[in-house]
Amino acid sequence: MGLNLGFYRTFAVPGIARVLVDTGKMTGRPVERAKATGELMFALIEHGLDAPEGRRAVAAMNALHAGLPVGEEEFVHVLAAFCVSPLRHIDAFGRRPTTPSEQAAAHRFYAGLADRMGIGGFPDSYAALTAWMDAFERRAFAVTDEGRALLEATRGVLVSRLPRVLAPVARSAVNALFDERLLEALGARPAPRLVRRLVGFAVTRRTRSRSSPPTSPTN
Repeated sequence: MGLNLGFYRTFAVPGIARVLVDTGKMTGRPVERAKATGELMFALIEHGLDAPEGRRAVAAMNALHAGLPVGEEEFVHVLAAFCVSPLRHIDAFGRRPTTPSEQAAAHRFYAGLADRMGIGGFPDSYAALTAWMDAFERRAFAVTDEGRALLEATRGVLVSRLPRVLAPVARSAVNALFDERLLEALGARPAPRLVRRLVGFAVTRRTRSRSSPPTSPTN
């Protein structure tokens, strides 16, 4: 879910939102587009940047993004959101916060991806990356018709990632996963307090159960 949340942050950047709407894939076939992006990212994560599978994924990503009217800062923000959002999600809902070594490893991975995609200006540490992303978002986030359209077109993708117990409040539960800055930039209303509490409980319970250490076998 953390990677999904990173993708939503890009909708709040006007230049990125405009490109995503213009291509039509995210609004017309959101599930297919999200699946394709996820498959590429998880191929990189599972196999590494320099494995044959990783090189093919990098080549596919470079082909997909070639010629898009998006500036270098926007590309850095996409990678920053993909790196930082999952770790912040774990920090908020996981069994324990991420460690400095885990944060450094995530940063090395995305710095390597930036290098292979020819994206310059990528910050040189995880701390620098989070600071850069937060500063960029404060400066660049804005409400646009495109951002609103992307949120509505893809809401079902995030709903499908929620624990089933949240089905009755799924629509507002999605908003409970967004921070105030993102909600404002997407023109979305904050979820009611009760829904936020339910989401926090349900997501934490599921995340921690999935990350629980295996039990010892009994004889």
